[in-house]
Amino acid sequence: MRLRHALRRDLPAIADLWAEAFVGDPYLRWIQPDDRRWPEFGRAWMTFIVELTFERGHTYVHEAVDVAVAWIPPDLSLVGPDDVVRGRGIIAEHSGEARADEAVATIMAARARALDVPHWTPQYLGVRPARQGAGLGSAAVAPMLHVCDDEGLPCVLVSTSPRNLPFHERLGFRVDGEVVTADGAAVMRPMHREPTVR
Repeated sequence: MRLRHALRRDLPAIADLWAEAFVGDPYLRWIQPDDRRWPEFGRAWMTFIVELTFERGHTYVHEAVDVAVAWIPPDLSLVGPDDVVRGRGIIAEHSGEARADEAVATIMAARARALDVPHWTPQYLGVRPARQGAGLGSAAVAPMLHVCDDEGLPCVLVSTSPRNLPFHERLGFRVDGEVVTADGAAVMRPMHREPTVR
């Protein structure tokens, strides 16, 4: 499988792909559990994220848009204060003010668990549901994991689905803890991967 750097014209297709890939994600569906309202929220949220990753990181896409992955480099942050406000506004618009406050609090608590040393962050990895289980996700992240190893840098991510933990663990990530929503309904799990000596 060959990936290429995403172009701006790819962003709507990547947002749609990620919304489709994360339709069953426990954390995002805690934010918006209504099946009828998910498509609108999912697309709005993923458009927000893919615009940030495109501007501040490296976003790669498969030509058929079956898989897309975004990485944030060690010297950049995905979000600043204005972005947090914007993201909260998207959640509030689709799920209400209370849920927006709870969601942002959980996200910020999970982000606070990140390593305080330079690290790469695989921000979002989405594989079209019909293609999941065929090794596309592993193939999509492998090139950048090699870069991390070559540079001697760790990686940090936040897993929002227990179903994905074995996948991340096979890649060398380990759970650093759990951040639970105020109502106990969803869990974010910060994870990190130390560089491998090859």
